[in-house]
Amino acid sequence: MAQYLKDDIQESIAAAALTIFAQKGYESATMAEIARAAGVSTGNIYRYFANKDALFYGVVDDGFARAFTLLLRRRVKALAGVEDVRTLPPTAAYHMLSEELLRFCIANRLRVVILLGRAGGSRYERFSEETVERLIELAIEHFRALDPCLSVTEVMRFNLDQIYQGLVRTMVSTLVRFEDETAIREAVHGYSKYHLVGLKSFFT
Repeated sequence: MAQYLKDDIQESIAAAALTIFAQKGYESATMAEIARAAGVSTGNIYRYFANKDALFYGVVDDGFARAFTLLLRRRVKALAGVEDVRTLPPTAAYHMLSEELLRFCIANRLRVVILLGRAGGSRYERFSEETVERLIELAIEHFRALDPCLSVTEVMRFNLDQIYQGLVRTMVSTLVRFEDETAIREAVHGYSKYHLVGLKSFFT
């Protein structure tokens, strides 16, 4: 007999999966927990998703990961040639792209939490680490363009790694702690001001 799948049940399962994966992480989350959160039987989940992998990659797919990476890269690249972000007018590309990235993170709050902080054991396990590495290289590229004589030592790279790990952890913590858009914006804005001023001081 043919199985008739209902879109609303599939959506409930996906929503529950996002919540549980964001709370517990890919490795610790179980299909039984997701089923309870969705209000369905564990067996019913397997009518919609073959296994936990299929469910995980159904709610956090490669297209999403690529979109996040692209937005982040475009935001950093928009600072090319800018010595002090505080001198930029509100209509500058950097501010526009910062807003686009923030809107993306708010609209996909749980997916970003999973991608940057709860993906251990999945193929995105190193995504957070790779994001930090990417940000370090972009920062070095930016400040070398301003000062071609800039020399980056092993100690500087270590410090940059700590700085950007902190940035990523803070973003994850903000999205976990706050659901309200206004609160998220306030937290991100406050930390961003500190980060950008501190980073400029680090290189000068």
